[in-house]
Amino acid sequence: MRLFPLISVLALIALAAGCAAPESAEVAAKDELLCVVPAAFEQIPAEVADPDKINADFTPDSYLLSLAWQPEACRAGATDTSDATACGGNLGWTLHGLWPNSADGHHPRYCRPSTRLSDDTVRRNFCMTPSARLQQHEWAAHGTCAWNSPDAYFDQARSMWEGLRRPDPRGLAGDDDAVSAGALRDAFVAANPGLPRQAIYIATGDGDRLRELRICHDLAFKPTACPGSIGAPDRVSLAITR
Repeated sequence: MRLFPLISVLALIALAAGCAAPESAEVAAKDELLCVVPAAFEQIPAEVADPDKINADFTPDSYLLSLAWQPEACRAGATDTSDATACGGNLGWTLHGLWPNSADGHHPRYCRPSTRLSDDTVRRNFCMTPSARLQQHEWAAHGTCAWNSPDAYFDQARSMWEGLRRPDPRGLAGDDDAVSAGALRDAFVAANPGLPRQAIYIATGDGDRLRELRICHDLAFKPTACPGSIGAPDRVSLAITR
């Protein structure tokens, strides 16, 4: 009988150990690998804003890249970030949107009439923002305030999304499915050298459930300390929806 060389046996043992290993919080979750792009999309019309939601008289002084923790968005039935296409799989982080921001709280919104997104645009960005409806809304509400076209808006958002390593909070959580806000910030800082801790805003839902994580950026799209609050303080224990 022919025997495997010792090095082959050791390699097989290492491979088996790797397959059995728990999720690592040190590696960004590969959410895109769990995304299935539909062959066809719901035909979402261009969004027409309610007049009281239009705030076109302010120019941005910063930007927010807002990541949704998709399991919680789906559990809570979040209006903006959950629909059938976004809640049918085992996704982790998804991109809620890239938002022009204003330190005085009067954030630019619906700065001009929007156009309907093409299926090609939706398809290209679906594994980042897995909802044609949400993509249409983000372009109308936020993209129109700083970009000339949907593709320019989503290309910028995708560049920032792909450049950000996104630790999976499930790999940080203990047996109680909870992790401190400080530990989650530390994981993002460790995974993204140069990312300031004060640039990480954590938004929670009921029961201190992790809902969103937002990265503050300056006008050159460089992460920078958030003006004012950073959301949940480091000491808060975040419940992680699986």
